[in-house]
Parts: sequence; structure tokens; C-alpha cells
Amino acid sequence: MTKQIYTLMLLTCLVNLFAVVSSLADEVIVENARKCISTRTVKRTEVVDDLTILFFTRGKTVYLNILPRQCRGLSQDRRFSYSTSFGRLCNRDNIRVLRDAGMSLQEGRSCRLGYFYPITKEDIPAVIEELHRLPESVPVSPAQTEEITLEADESQDPTPH
Repeated sequence: MTKQIYTLMLLTCLVNLFAVVSSLADEVIVENARKCISTRTVKRTEVVDDLTILFFTRGKTVYLNILPRQCRGLSQDRRFSYSTSFGRLCNRDNIRVLRDAGMSLQEGRSCRLGYFYPITKEDIPAVIEELHRLPESVPVSPAQTEEITLEADESQDPTPH
């Protein structure tokens, strides 16, 4: 019985430790970012690709939003809608891709926003270039070949004795 109690206590400690580590990692990510921006300050948006949106505000600040998952069709249609109830657009809020449907727009795929990273207009080209840079490849040495020999199993020998 005491072994079960110790196991339960250990699991509880591990769950608590995981929660602390997760929140610390979240704080590191959020350090330079904002969770929300006011919709009243947004002048316009620019879709960069299926993962990236720029939010231009009244000041000189531009917010770079990197979506946590690819939003297929966003870069093709370059339009999206959102609705908020508190006048703020926040990470984890959803946007909807707007598709051209002849004489009107039709809402398509729903995608979640990420954090809002403040950048300046001058930084935009460098930031976009960095986002699209492919990681450097590391050459892998070829696998060595090895000769494999099969030994005959005497119990399955087809020759009669």
C-alpha cells in the first residue's frame, strides 16, 4: 500500500514540475511578445504566407503574428475575418480565411493566431527573409553495407533422410 502512495506522490510531483516548466517556457516565449492587441489600433493587415500575418497599427509598430499551425489557403486568398467581444485580438483567437465566391466573400478554414511580436516597418524585409531561410543541411555519411548469411534450419530441411 505504501508503494502505491509513493507512486501517486511521485506522479503528482512530476505533473506539478511539468506545469512549472511549461509556464516558464511560455514566459520565455512571451517575453518579447504580446498576447493581445487592440483592434482599434489596427489599420491594416498583410498576409505573408500560410503561417505569418503582419498587423500594421496606427503608430510605427507592426505586429508579426506567427500562427502555431499552417493555415492552408491563407496566402492564396490573402484575406481573413475575425470577431472579438472585447475589442482585443489575442493569441489563441481564431481567424477565418475569406474566399472569393463570385459576387461575395465566403468564410473558409478557421485558424488560430499566435503571439504578436512587435517589429518596426524597417525590420519587415529582414524578418521575412529570416522566416523563409531554410535550415542548413548537415551531410550524412552513407550507411555501411553488411553481408547477411542465412543458416539453414535443420527442422525445415526439404531433403529426405
